[in-house]
Amino acid sequence: MSRAKHRRGRTRAKGNSLIELALILPILLLLLWGVVDFGRAILFNNILVNMSREGANLASRTTQNPQFIIDAINHTAAPLEMETHGMVFITRVRGVTVGSGGGSLKSVVQMQYRATPGHTSLGSQLSWKCTNWAGTGQCNLPAADADKVVTLPFVLALGAELYVVETLYDYTPLTNYVMKTNLDLYSRTYL
Repeated sequence: MSRAKHRRGRTRAKGNSLIELALILPILLLLLWGVVDFGRAILFNNILVNMSREGANLASRTTQNPQFIIDAINHTAAPLEMETHGMVFITRVRGVTVGSGGGSLKSVVQMQYRATPGHTSLGSQLSWKCTNWAGTGQCNLPAADADKVVTLPFVLALGAELYVVETLYDYTPLTNYVMKTNLDLYSRTYL
């Protein structure tokens, strides 16, 4: 008689364990899925950082057309789909005096390119925005230097020149059914 009671107790314990597992498993899977998605976002952001650094390096050291540089770094972006979800901007900035009577030292945009094709709803995060893009991806700049002043986190010396490379990506989380918003990943490099 005691053996039968013991068997029924074990059977009940197994049944209870299965019910507990069935209740906890969806929560554990959701947590695991979130960790995988967070890791994927970090990977994509690291790729963007490397792309902006390499783009700035190429822009400052070569005489290649900026569109060629954009295409070259976009080809290194796997698993990112830069043609449909990303954008790259290359901007050359120079320190010049703006204004009458000697003026004041300002950072002025000398040229700006963006990726073609690219996700055009992603815009440059610089304080100056291009409003007239050519089909080739080059910005048609205004003639006056006062209309091209950009704010940088530092002051450029008179005549000094630098390249600003921005990489942007419209990241769609794998857990999009929980988070109904996309994340815009961004990286900027000055060189």
